[in-house]
Formats: sequence, structure tokens, C-alpha cells
Amino acid sequence: MLFVSQLRVMPGQLDEATRLFKRPRLPNNVMVHEFFALFGKPDAIVIFEAPDASTAADFVTQFSHVAETITSLALPIEELKWTSPA
Repeated sequence: MLFVSQLRVMPGQLDEATRLFKRPRLPNNVMVHEFFALFGKPDAIVIFEAPDASTAADFVTQFSHVAETITSLALPIEELKWTSPA
């Protein structure tokens, strides 16, 4: 499963966040595809693979003391089943 997390660094946490973003702890079966710093908000995004949502949560919670996070499951566009509103 592919996930995308948006990270918005909390005030006063930039140095710690930078260290953590550069060397995150990787639970078993988590693979980081990309970790980007952004100009603007959010401050960073990480695109990673995990076998399930629980493992993804284990990975993302390590950032909770330095950043607000929003994590989404990412699907290849071909797999998305579009529905029209009723």
C-alpha cells in the first residue's frame, strides 16, 4: 500500500524536525520512496510504502512531536473507481 503524508512543522521544532526527516525510523516492511521539503505549506511530504494502515501509522506517529501530519492512502489512478454524485 502506498501512502502520502503531509508534514507541517510546529513552531520551534524546525531543527528537530529536520534531523528526524533526514533519518526517520523505518518499521519493518516500510519503504520510503521520496521525502521532499517544500516551499510553502505543508513543509514536507513523504511518500512511502507499508503493508497496512497500522504499520503506516507506526511510521507516521514518530513525527507527531515535531509536526502536524495528514496521511492519505494513494492509489494508482487506473485503480480508482470513479462514481458520480446521485
